[in-house]
Amino acid sequence: MLNKVAFSIKIIFLLAVLFTTNKEIYAAHLVGGTMSYECLGNDDYRITLTIFRDCNGSGAPFDAQAPIAIYNSNGNLNNTQLVPFTASTPVPIILNDPCLGVPPNVCIEKTDYIFTVNLPPIVGGYNIVYQRCCRNASATNIITPGNMGSTYMVHIPETSIAVCNNSPTFNNPPPTAMCAGSPFTYDLSATDVDGDSLYYSFRDPFNGGSNAAPAPNPPAPPPFNNIAWAGGYSTNNQIDANPLFTINPQTGFLSGTPTNIGTYTVSFGVKEYRNGIFINEVYRDFLIFVSNCPTVTAEFSDQINQSGQSGQILFCNGTTVNFTNGSTNSTNYYWDFGDPSTIADTSTLQSPAYTYADTGVYNVMLVANPGLSCSDTAFHEFSIYPALEPSFILPSNQCLLNNSFSFNAIGSNFPDDTITWNFGGSAIPPIVIDSFAQVSFSSSGAKPIELIIQNFGCTKSYFDTIQILDNPIAVFDPQSNFCDGLIVQFNSYSLNISDYFWDFGDPSITTDTSILALPAYTYADTGIYNVVLIANQQNLCYDTAYRTYEVFEPINATFSNQPSQCFLNNSFTLNAQGNYNGAATINWSFGSFGSPLTSNSPQVQVSFLDTGAHIVNLNIQNHGCSSSYTDTFYVFLNPSINFSLLEDAGCQPFTTFFYDSSSASTPITYLWDFGDGTTSSTANPTHTYLSAGLFDVNLTISTTSGCVETKTLSIPGLITVHPKPESKDKVTPTETYFLNHVITAEDFSNVIYQEFNFGDGSVFTNQYVEYSYLDTGHYLFQHLVINEFGCRDTSYRDIWIKSDFLFFVPNAFTPDGDGLNDVFFPKIWGMDENEYELQIFNRWGDLFFSSKDINIGWNGTFKNNPVPLGVYTWRIVLKTIDHRIHKRVGNINLIR
Repeated sequence: MLNKVAFSIKIIFLLAVLFTTNKEIYAAHLVGGTMSYECLGNDDYRITLTIFRDCNGSGAPFDAQAPIAIYNSNGNLNNTQLVPFTASTPVPIILNDPCLGVPPNVCIEKTDYIFTVNLPPIVGGYNIVYQRCCRNASATNIITPGNMGSTYMVHIPETSIAVCNNSPTFNNPPPTAMCAGSPFTYDLSATDVDGDSLYYSFRDPFNGGSNAAPAPNPPAPPPFNNIAWAGGYSTNNQIDANPLFTINPQTGFLSGTPTNIGTYTVSFGVKEYRNGIFINEVYRDFLIFVSNCPTVTAEFSDQINQSGQSGQILFCNGTTVNFTNGSTNSTNYYWDFGDPSTIADTSTLQSPAYTYADTGVYNVMLVANPGLSCSDTAFHEFSIYPALEPSFILPSNQCLLNNSFSFNAIGSNFPDDTITWNFGGSAIPPIVIDSFAQVSFSSSGAKPIELIIQNFGCTKSYFDTIQILDNPIAVFDPQSNFCDGLIVQFNSYSLNISDYFWDFGDPSITTDTSILALPAYTYADTGIYNVVLIANQQNLCYDTAYRTYEVFEPINATFSNQPSQCFLNNSFTLNAQGNYNGAATINWSFGSFGSPLTSNSPQVQVSFLDTGAHIVNLNIQNHGCSSSYTDTFYVFLNPSINFSLLEDAGCQPFTTFFYDSSSASTPITYLWDFGDGTTSSTANPTHTYLSAGLFDVNLTISTTSGCVETKTLSIPGLITVHPKPESKDKVTPTETYFLNHVITAEDFSNVIYQEFNFGDGSVFTNQYVEYSYLDTGHYLFQHLVINEFGCRDTSYRDIWIKSDFLFFVPNAFTPDGDGLNDVFFPKIWGMDENEYELQIFNRWGDLFFSSKDINIGWNGTFKNNPVPLGVYTWRIVLKTIDHRIHKRVGNINLIR
């Protein structure tokens, strides 16, 4: 290949990992920005903040509101504007070189945050500030770019320097891509509507924001910190380049040759002067992506192929050539087809076609990117000859037996062509060198046929395939089922068949045919029929099979099912049923307990000499066919009835248990009548007689299957129920106090035995009793009576003996040693002496005395010393004999 120079670009953006905090999303998608302003008059200024972002990135979108701060020259905050996001627009990728293509993965968009603010003149003017963290982490020329932010600022001067000043604005968007090793130029110039002098230079980007506060609100005032350059980089050496990149200070024209691939943060500024006095600086920083670019390669052929072949591939294909362009990294083309007979043998199409006037050998040229420094040229020699177009008309397929085929070569051929037929190894003959061939095949299957024509040093072939079909073999089942009815199913096992034709031999109609593989046919009547099957192989060859079928209705021997019977006097009448005539042979079999054991009569009566299941078989033979039917008859024992009971006599209410001892071969239903107007349907019921008397009992059992019978067993006067006595007494009182109490109990029942049980172990059989309890509490009093039948009744009462609780405490005592009223203690009756405590306190709450003995009181001392006269507090906690807790508090006056 010639002059293989390539200047195309393929940039893959390296996207920074996005970090989030609990407040903001890091703006690692931001790739640059700048700020400018315009004076509108009357101290109004329109401020424009332009932010660029990678729209292929996964970082945050543009801020919904941009906080922009306004400071005076002393760093005092004037106000903060929250400027809303409105819309974004795509940024065109400008490469400044026709050899460079727009990278497929580069996508830059920008937005302008614009607001108008009134700024009255002040000394020192205003600083407008915006800050955002953090930078794209892929930048290779600064230290820890993921922790570095950006600051964009403009200065509005005081009126003594410039009145109603407008800042410069950049004419072009920032560059975004370069090719390593390729010279690069770009116009970074700006325009100042005031006509001020502009001076361009590289500068250090400002840092701003932090990981903790990626979008400061408000942004910080100047001065600002610069970002830290990585080793080997500086203000005037921001990109690896040779020669280094420079900016023309008067024109803003950027030039240089990048040498290493990478992502670079680039920053430059334009300073504004009026009458030699510095007014303001507008600056811009942005990312540039440097990548290795693939070379332009020119290549072509005359056929689209996947193997990478080039040049001429198709020979003897006629005078028209369809060229296929295989060039890479190019967009424009120039073709010269090398035809000396004309000057019109050129094209600028990507993949043209050209028709040569004559046969011959031609040199074809393709130039990729003609006229550019990145062009490349490819040459190939093409030999143009007439097209060889062999062909033949394929004869029809044949079956293998006696096959024979004729082949004639046709097409745009020439008298000196060499024509060869290749029929394969199963052909006779396999090879024929002539335009005509007569051939046969020794085996079936698909046979590829190749016609080969050779001339002009070329060889062309034409292929087609002929089918040699196996001869059909007609086969279907002989009759295996007889007396199977008028519907007959036919099963074919024929081979090598494409179509079937059946004739079922029914002389009564002409439509007794079918083309199905497995047909079923319904004959109009019984008889003997000749069936024919013709096997068809694609209407080319045939085979025929014959069978004789005898058609009779099925005998379907059967007899009616008989209901089960009881063993006593059982008898069954049976009739043989089915499709048979008088010549039929009938055989009954009734088993070893049948009477009779067998029979040959169509109608028979049989009984069985034992209970159980008896198998009955009927066999009918007719037309050489046999049919059998079997059923089971059941003979059951006659049911028996009996029952017993647990007890037949007792006191009112009287409960007894009935036990059934009946038997039957099938389930039994029960009906008990207990003689007191109540019944039960359970097998073994429990029954309670509520009134006294003599009662008859009846049991009726029934069976609903097997031996179906109903039987009843009645026993008169079976149950005797004695009357129950009634406890009648008078007990008084049932609630009283313990002191001096007396309980009286008197019986009025008129029975042979009675007793009073007072619930504390005391039992009396007298009809009148007076009794006193030894302790308080609740007692269960019982009165038991028994009559002459031994029947009893008991009544119950609760007797409550209440405790007598008395509590007395004096209100003064005189512990002066005279033996009178020297000790303070309470008087208590009805108390549990084990649950008692007395405490004495002074007025400050100090415990002076404590005792758990009811017999020990306070003698008016504390630590063996007499206490002063005065009022003291007592507290008593005790439990009464009825187990109740009492807490009492009062005062005692100590007097001497």
